[in-house]
Amino acid sequence: MIYAQIMAGGRLHIAAEPGEEVDGYVVRRGHLSAPLCHTPRFDGSYRMTINVPLANACKTCRRIASKVK
Repeated sequence: MIYAQIMAGGRLHIAAEPGEEVDGYVVRRGHLSAPLCHTPRFDGSYRMTINVPLANACKTCRRIASKVK
């Protein structure tokens, strides 16, 4: 799992990295999955990705990720 930001100033969402399985599909090499919370603002690309969890992460993504692990 990796944290990714959709818009500048927005919350960080959790996305699956290549090789991880989400919703029955394995993420292909060179791609990231959509956010785990299925936010409607996701247009197919992220502004940035980061491996460090920060305080402003999406609460819905964190709740879903805790159930997946």
